[in-house]
Amino acid sequence: MVVLVQSARTLGCALRDGRRDGGLTQQQLATLSGVAQPTISNIERGASRVSLDTLLRILAALRLELVLQPRESGDLASYWQHR
Repeated sequence: MVVLVQSARTLGCALRDGRRDGGLTQQQLATLSGVAQPTISNIERGASRVSLDTLLRILAALRLELVLQPRESGDLASYWQHR
């Protein structure tokens, strides 16, 4: 699974899909990751800010990786000016 994450909502959908692909319930993922089930639910809905530590724990439990790479077009200066 390769997903371009550009918002909390797309991140949540990607994590939900990864959890479902692994055949896990939210409670099972909570147990594996050490993150509370309501927090997982909030993240999957894109309704919650997530700490880096929490995100990395969930990714590890789902056997997913976070990969950073340059955007295909545009320069960084113009990107940050428009945010």
